[in-house]
Amino acid sequence: MKLKQNIVNFLRWSQKYTKTDMLYAAKGGFWWIFGEAVVAAISFLTMIAFSRWIPKKTFGIYQYVLSVVAIFGIFTLPGMSQALTRAIARKKEGMLWLCYKTSLKWATIGIAGVLLVSLWYFLHHNFILGASFLIASFLFPVPRISNFAFGFWQGKKNFDIRAKSLMVINTLEAATFIPVLFFTNNIIIIFIAYFISRAIFRSLFFRFTLNKIKNQEIDKETLPFGKHLTLMQAIGLFAQQIDKIIIWQFLGPIPVAIYSFAQVPLQKIQGLIPISPLALPKLSEKSIKEIKKGIFKKFLKLFLVSIPLTAFLILIAPLIYKILFPQYIESIPYFQVLALTLVFLPFSLLSTSFVAEMRKKELYITSVISPILKIILFLILIPFYGIWGIIFAILITQVCSSALTLYFFKKI
Repeated sequence: MKLKQNIVNFLRWSQKYTKTDMLYAAKGGFWWIFGEAVVAAISFLTMIAFSRWIPKKTFGIYQYVLSVVAIFGIFTLPGMSQALTRAIARKKEGMLWLCYKTSLKWATIGIAGVLLVSLWYFLHHNFILGASFLIASFLFPVPRISNFAFGFWQGKKNFDIRAKSLMVINTLEAATFIPVLFFTNNIIIIFIAYFISRAIFRSLFFRFTLNKIKNQEIDKETLPFGKHLTLMQAIGLFAQQIDKIIIWQFLGPIPVAIYSFAQVPLQKIQGLIPISPLALPKLSEKSIKEIKKGIFKKFLKLFLVSIPLTAFLILIAPLIYKILFPQYIESIPYFQVLALTLVFLPFSLLSTSFVAEMRKKELYITSVISPILKIILFLILIPFYGIWGIIFAILITQVCSSALTLYFFKKI
């Protein structure tokens, strides 16, 4: 107890210098990082299983199908999750079910789109891809929309419940999925295990969360704002997935696998840094004047974390790949250069303030211009430079996006 009190006293003392609620940041940050760390570890175990037991071509097909499905997943209204977090932070708990129903209706468009892709491959006598997309079509919306439950607990600042649930769900999914990878490299069976396990466990968690609602209050702004956020994010989400699709078309499945083993580990590492998730509930409680007053100093201090972290990952990458993914040594230089994007993580704090204040104009501009630039660069650079073309495009876009975010933040 004395140690705990000493830690509390230290955190309270540090608030004079950080100008941040350090008790909230420590508690929320601990649970967020712990939960994401366990999820990242499970993800790495899954990737090790893929690298050891599954041929590169099969893994390339797996990543290609997931990328196409993720594009149609835009119709599940992923931006609704952020809008829901904001609403829950303002005690409007009835929005959880309302957001779910609205997203489910829109998801039918995505289902139809994936079915058309499946039909196209069947008509072109590609049974493997046709069957893969057919399996995905009816199952992919369920886990995506059920994930709104995580936004609910984030809005309530119950980061411990969110983290524990996330760990249990991912453990159960891995316990179902990884043995399948051991026993077969049949991509159809792999997709059946992947989509069904995610649909079952995440929908059960949503049902659990629904039973914890304490009021039925709603916020009329949330649904339109969630749709706006989705529209703003749509081009960005498209740009995040189109890279693998373009590589598939120009280079084939094996380069998709090599690139994915550089990109996916980095995404998991980024998920361990909860800048935006921790900031959004707090910023949603304040006015823009209060937000702008202290946020820029915190933004600058975050570079003291992002720069050393980036350097550390670049240096340690060869060792980690040799131990965990020896079949994908060729992914190391791609990972090292992509890791430079971590330097720009503090800019997510500034962009989160736009969401908290519903600054639609700024969000639209920053969410549309950067992804369009990325897609254009993909189309120009990939045919000439292959995977390196994607890496260069991502870095150039990240610099431009960060500069744009800083410009608009200074103007508000």
